[in-house]
Amino acid sequence: MTPWVKRLLAANVGIFLLQRAYPELTSYLWLVPARVLTTPWTPVTYMFIHGGFWHILFNMLVLFFFGPRVEERIGSTRFITLYFIAGLTGALCSAFMPYVPILGASGAVFGVELAYARFWPTDKVYVYGILPIQVRWLVPITILMSIAGLGGFDPGVAHCAPLGGLLADAVELYSLPPPARPPGKTTPAAPPARRAPPPPPAAQQP
Repeated sequence: MTPWVKRLLAANVGIFLLQRAYPELTSYLWLVPARVLTTPWTPVTYMFIHGGFWHILFNMLVLFFFGPRVEERIGSTRFITLYFIAGLTGALCSAFMPYVPILGASGAVFGVELAYARFWPTDKVYVYGILPIQVRWLVPITILMSIAGLGGFDPGVAHCAPLGGLLADAVELYSLPPPARPPGKTTPAAPPARRAPPPPPAAQQP
């Protein structure tokens, strides 16, 4: 498992356990856009709290399965930058519903999912272990699941955060040139062509 994926998984699970032990912590860390000036830490902390077991399970599964390969592909620095750009843009887009509490890593992990689809669109994922689907189709399906309140998303909660995360990462991924492959994984150059030796001189007749 790659460094930042491991740290993010540990942070999300650890804070979720603290939420179970101290329920009042949730309202201290969630984001209410209308109150952001008095709670300036919440555009970051909302990404690390979740509304229930299925909510965190869905998000962490997406991060676990898609995150390591994306981090290896684009590098750790760009990976964590992409993750937080998606999450912070999700917080910004949530301003359209200023009094709805926002919580969860959905915006950030949707950005990771989009990055995977950007580089490996035809890879297949087995939904529920039995239904094969290409990753490029998984992104719109998870958007619909979010809007419908399925897969760990709560109906009635603002869905601008995951959609904003997708939008931000789409701009970042498709507007910048693809990153160079990590050292040691480049395709070796073909050896120079060797010239054929000249034919031997023809034998002379006596």
